[in-house]
Amino acid sequence: MMIEQDLPTLNSLLAFEATVRNQSMTVAANELDITQPLVSQRIRALEDTVGGVLINRSKKPLTTTEAGSKYYYEIQAALTSILNATTNAKANLRTNNTKISISAYFGFAFHWLMPRLQRLQEAFPDYQFEIQPTNNLAELNSSNADILFHFADHIGKYKFEELLFTEEVFPVCSPSFAEKMGLKAGDFLIDLRKLSLLHKDKEDPRWLNWKSWSETLGIQPSKYPVMFCYNNYPLVVEAAINGQGICLGWEGLINPFIEDGKLIELECTIKIDDKGLSNLLKLPLHFRHRQRHQMVYQRNTKR
Repeated sequence: MMIEQDLPTLNSLLAFEATVRNQSMTVAANELDITQPLVSQRIRALEDTVGGVLINRSKKPLTTTEAGSKYYYEIQAALTSILNATTNAKANLRTNNTKISISAYFGFAFHWLMPRLQRLQEAFPDYQFEIQPTNNLAELNSSNADILFHFADHIGKYKFEELLFTEEVFPVCSPSFAEKMGLKAGDFLIDLRKLSLLHKDKEDPRWLNWKSWSETLGIQPSKYPVMFCYNNYPLVVEAAINGQGICLGWEGLINPFIEDGKLIELECTIKIDDKGLSNLLKLPLHFRHRQRHQMVYQRNTKR
């Protein structure tokens, strides 16, 4: 039986989430409109609840421990659900605004949709938007969401379709990992044997992985590469930012981390012109009525 003492407080979870996302307790405190010591106190309380250290405070900017990284991405989806549910409840009590549901692969939802959600809401204040992330292709295809983002091998499968981005994939790693391995931005990888390779679903044929990436570029991969797999793409990216290895980055998702200096781009880009992320849109772009249509956009990212 679950008891209250087993659960962290919502305030401690919010303090942890804001600190990790901003890599700063001070910025988190300003965002939450509380003091920095109170943010630190709430995170300590959370660590006491889970029984271990979640944030590495030894250097700036703050980084998560491996356990903290996994915990962050697990609770992030839950906090998003709570936020959505609360927003929905408020909206339902105030008005009968039209609800627009958006479904996409988890990494794309987290890295591309979420940063744009506020602008979308501001542009269409009379509509209520809800994100439904998933990593399951069958679940995505059977979704009843109004907007679906997914990948397609070619354009023309649906009546309304537009290519957003071509697919471009290239290796990225943290500056600290690059320094440790004697790499620098723009280097061409020719030997993977001694590198820690990070990936999601390495046996999933839908995505480029280190094996298919190497074969495409004519690079002989190691028979026994050091490889770590994660169950969603944000975890892969977070592991790379924390210096745990090299991951494959998709144009359109990984760019903000490169621009912020958290990751550096290595050479060896693979570009696929006729394959990308598709957006199946069941409502017209102006959202003026409830009549449903099918519209597909394609993008160059795989998640």
